[in-house]
Amino acid sequence: MSLPTKNIKTLLNKVDVIVKHQKEMTIAKGEHYNMFSVLKIETRENNTHSAFLADLLNPKGAHKLGDVFLKLFLDVVKPKIQDGSEEKYDNKFPTKNFETNNAFVKVEHVIGKVNLCKEKHIDNAKASGGRIDILLRDTNGTLISIENKIHASDQERQIQRYYNYKTDINTVFYLTLKGEEPSTESRLKLNSGEHFHNISYKHDIREWLELCLKEVTNFTSLRETINQYILLIKKLTYTLNTKEDKELMDVMLQNLEATKYIKENYEKMLGRIRDNFRSRLKVEIEKALVDKPYAVSIGGSIENKFAQIWISLIKKPEPEFFIGVESFTGRGHLDGDLFVGILNSHKSELIAKLDDKNKINSIWRQVVPIKTESGNAINLSNDYWIKVFSNQNSEEYEKVLARCTDVIVEFVKEYEDDLFKEEKQLS
Repeated sequence: MSLPTKNIKTLLNKVDVIVKHQKEMTIAKGEHYNMFSVLKIETRENNTHSAFLADLLNPKGAHKLGDVFLKLFLDVVKPKIQDGSEEKYDNKFPTKNFETNNAFVKVEHVIGKVNLCKEKHIDNAKASGGRIDILLRDTNGTLISIENKIHASDQERQIQRYYNYKTDINTVFYLTLKGEEPSTESRLKLNSGEHFHNISYKHDIREWLELCLKEVTNFTSLRETINQYILLIKKLTYTLNTKEDKELMDVMLQNLEATKYIKENYEKMLGRIRDNFRSRLKVEIEKALVDKPYAVSIGGSIENKFAQIWISLIKKPEPEFFIGVESFTGRGHLDGDLFVGILNSHKSELIAKLDDKNKINSIWRQVVPIKTESGNAINLSNDYWIKVFSNQNSEEYEKVLARCTDVIVEFVKEYEDDLFKEEKQLS
């Protein structure tokens, strides 16, 4: 028997009241103004989150307070164990002897060329290489590696590669908004709590930063910056204040069945909105290139990590490369922002002749972010864009659709002489 729509509407109305009250209180306290949001850098993993966290963790950071923050961090991320009736920190955790005084901290530390070890005669458990988001090293050589995920997807064998990097002296943390597990493709047979450790912004980083605040009561700028960052974490993790949080839990418990229905259908709704926009954009690209010998096709499923539109020359055999638009999931490269670029998965000599600019990795080349006319990134995980793309009859939807089409078609025209002249002669 289906759940009455009335029950779901009642729950949504009650939740809406709670959320509105939270927003009103936020404005009353002046907490609605957040510099990270104003500058539109709130989901930038490396340039915002990794950079900010690394500077606080760095004893030589701009804060000029030595290792006080690093010590607090190491205390917070130690797992807790049951000791009789008490829960205590595990003082046998690998980082317990980490020397904080002169620790070295680096963002995006390269540990070698990526080797996935996929060949049949090679043990794929020995995969190696990559770029660690935040690396800490003490004077004894002991390492802490932090893989930082906001909305980006896991790379293939990523956690395994980082775990394999100096395993005996390296402790790997997997940092996400809510403490999620890495994908099976990333960790393979490695286990959290044993080979690596899950930590979250919602609990661990927030707890750490609140401890940091107590150390900077007399440092106005630093105190306010940390406080702004805590507010950003609350926003990204949809964390309510204590009073509103309790009210929400009570409402959900009183409407448990309706809550389940909403939870199960939320992702389906997002997928439908994203897929509809991709389909509309494909049609518009085809119209714009109708006189050109190009095939426009849909890429991976919207449920995958990456979902694309592919543009290639109509020819046989299979094209050596594609012009691609990614990602319609709001995850992946460029923190999930929409972009157009050349996918050179077959290492085409034609692509090798081009200037090596705007390169994401070994296969994505010449990448151009697709932005609005005012310069704003388009990201299909962002609440604002979800609302825009949910209304296909709105003026803003049509305006953004036209803008995306123009940027993509312009990209095709810019590179068609270099890329397709030789292929046209062969076709």
